[in-house]
Amino acid sequence: MKSIQAFLVMGIWTALVFFVLYQFDAHLYFRQIGWAVIISIVLLIAHMINFAIYFKIAGNEPFKWFK
Repeated sequence: MKSIQAFLVMGIWTALVFFVLYQFDAHLYFRQIGWAVIISIVLLIAHMINFAIYFKIAGNEPFKWFK
């Protein structure tokens, strides 16, 4: 159950990141090197935060699929 909660929070966080990138028109400027580097860093940070969110919420439960 905690994994589902973690996935929900991760989905909300990811949607928020994509919304902010969309608001900055990142989808229009991704071919410019400066924008590409910034977008890459933002997505990498969002990915690392997703990992942190998942393990903070799910804890050690993801490894206990079979009891």
